[in-house]
Amino acid sequence: MDAFSPAERLAVHGAQPMPLYHQIFQVLRQKIERGELRHGEFLPSEIVIAEQLGVSRVTVKRALDELEASELVDRKRGRGTQVTFRYEPKMLRAPLTSMLESLSVMGRETSVSVLSFARVGAPAHVASTLKIPLGAPVDRAVRVRSNAALPFAYYVSHTLPLGDGFNAKSLKSHPRLELFQMLGVRLREVDQIITASAASAEIASALDVPLSTALLQLTRIYIDANHCPVDHLLGFYRPDRFQYHMHLTAPERRR
Repeated sequence: MDAFSPAERLAVHGAQPMPLYHQIFQVLRQKIERGELRHGEFLPSEIVIAEQLGVSRVTVKRALDELEASELVDRKRGRGTQVTFRYEPKMLRAPLTSMLESLSVMGRETSVSVLSFARVGAPAHVASTLKIPLGAPVDRAVRVRSNAALPFAYYVSHTLPLGDGFNAKSLKSHPRLELFQMLGVRLREVDQIITASAASAEIASALDVPLSTALLQLTRIYIDANHCPVDHLLGFYRPDRFQYHMHLTAPERRR
């Protein structure tokens, strides 16, 4: 079995000014720091890494020595190279207070990939929420949001047509709230329902979790300044990488 993805193998080549051993070190370091190679796990042997990356064993040895010097692995003769770094995913926390502001910040500080974008007829639940006829045109977008290259959210949104500026390319380059504002939509409020659901095959694949994993599910409706709903979004979140934080205070007692 290949220990490296096609992209990782392509990232190691002699045409780069950086020495080969350091290129390998960087690839392995990223795999360890992202949790792909876990604490206590053994790396492939020097021979296997050399064969899969098309480099010499001496080059691989130097890369592994550098990993050990960075205190990411422990190398022992006769046993191999074992990961000593303890991966702890950074969990995003989104407050329920000041929601529009916090959603905008999250949109700027994380990355998104657009899996699909199309003009479709509104299904029943969307038509009811957006108060439009069944089958009326809406823009459906499916996206995955990641933090430090780790996917944590899967979104399916249906938006009233906002013009040519609302498309897959603009969704990739701008947070949605920022895009709404650019296209003249003045949001007044967000209505949100939080529940849980099991990951479908499509969502499980996108979020890199087993089928039927319990996910945090949010139904979010964006409402404009005229009190009209303009967008319906379903969000599915990995609970090990994302949580909502709610701070409640009791009203002050009158004396």
